[in-house]
Amino acid sequence: MMSKLQKAMVFSLPKPNPFALQRYLLLLSSQGTETTVEIEPRKQIQRQSDYETTEQDITQVRKILHKRLFSSTEEVAQDLNRCGLSLSDSIVQHLLMRFSNEWILAFDFFNWAQTQTDYKHSPESYNLMVDILGKAKKFELLWDLIDEMKSLGDCYISFLTMTKVIRRLVRANMFKEAMDVFRGIERFGISKDTSMLNILMDSFVNSDSVDHAQQVFLEFKDSLPVNTQTFNILIQGWCKAGKVGIARKIMEEMERHGCQPNALSYTCLARFYCDKKDFRKLNGILNEMKIKDCTPTVATYTTLMCLLGKSKQINEALEIYKRMNESDCAPETSSFNSLIFILGKAGRLKDAEEVFNDMPKKGAMPDEVTFNTLIFCYCDHLQEEKALKLLQKMEDIGFKPDLKTYAALLKMSCSKKRMKLIYFLLNHMYNNNISIDVSIYSVLISGLCKSERVEHACAFFKEMISKEFLPQDGLYDRLREALEAKNMVEEKEKIEKLMLMAKKRRTVS
Repeated sequence: MMSKLQKAMVFSLPKPNPFALQRYLLLLSSQGTETTVEIEPRKQIQRQSDYETTEQDITQVRKILHKRLFSSTEEVAQDLNRCGLSLSDSIVQHLLMRFSNEWILAFDFFNWAQTQTDYKHSPESYNLMVDILGKAKKFELLWDLIDEMKSLGDCYISFLTMTKVIRRLVRANMFKEAMDVFRGIERFGISKDTSMLNILMDSFVNSDSVDHAQQVFLEFKDSLPVNTQTFNILIQGWCKAGKVGIARKIMEEMERHGCQPNALSYTCLARFYCDKKDFRKLNGILNEMKIKDCTPTVATYTTLMCLLGKSKQINEALEIYKRMNESDCAPETSSFNSLIFILGKAGRLKDAEEVFNDMPKKGAMPDEVTFNTLIFCYCDHLQEEKALKLLQKMEDIGFKPDLKTYAALLKMSCSKKRMKLIYFLLNHMYNNNISIDVSIYSVLISGLCKSERVEHACAFFKEMISKEFLPQDGLYDRLREALEAKNMVEEKEKIEKLMLMAKKRRTVS
């Protein structure tokens, strides 16, 4: 029997109509139909007046901040002072999230807000700004902000703050600095404990530097109580590095410390053999788990299905799914997401849709990943109408797309030369508090060059440089080649000058 919630969530992918998102349809109406996608009109949601005011304020501030690209900081501050904005934590955090990939605009607004007499930044706003500066690798400014937070009292610097700092340092390959922060973390009012140790080690592993994770482990294993998670981080790291022998030794040391390898430990080994397409040893790991009474979890089966699907081993992936159904593991939402991904990758879109529609009947509710996965599948096969319909359905239910979703939709739009759809999607991103980052610009510039919309590619390249993003050399070369092919000599020279300036600016900073 399905619950009331499950019944309410049951829906099928509707048969295609001739149009897509209502707003996209309005966007197209002035110049005729560039696509054949349509949806039924959305239900109008009555907003409260205070929410409308907030949205109006945010739109106004956003326009003023964008002038920062062409005006001085002082001029922008004057415009902000004149706009009569009543600040609150929600408005400040909303705007910081919208400018999370444009640190200059975010920092300007953060500093301006700090000068306002009736407002004081909350710890959450400081944490957002710390993360934005770390992401932009502006660590001198980041440490100034940390010092400021220390001066404001104990409640401002938290475990979350230092987690953000450590992860951003590691992602910037500042490994020694991250280790030094952990060694002296008490000076920030944070305890040096197992949780923070695991954060540091996990950051190293995620940055493909398991050697540093091992170094930290050896330094602190006798002074801090390590746990199963600590060992699993190392096992995962050595398996990612292709050193499964060392991972096995870590499992032995794990047992000597009184921690038993669990399903996650074995899943790391299984992933290794999955990547190597060594299915005999993969089955050996699953059998070893059975012998040691370590039952594979849903996560184990789901991970293997996904990996096999990515390597186009469709039959093997479906066999894992069958094996899961035959065990005591009931498939969860993540399992169906992997199955949809596998079927979509194989071009079996009807089967993927059937799995999607049957999920609520089997007690697994679709989540954001479910919608994103099926949207990816549609985009891969240039199914514009279905991708946009599902984006609309996603919004209607209350889920929000993420950067990867938009990247797939934009890549498809570039391939189909849908310029109006591209600009609609970029605006859609902004309204969902998702700031355009390097990956999105790369998708746009590369895709537009490939579809011979070089003028638009140049415009995005210039915008990218103006936000202090440095394009990869490969992307820059692709644009130059496209301009040469179109004999756009003057534009090519402008692009070359911009790139030279961007590289000089990066060297100076």
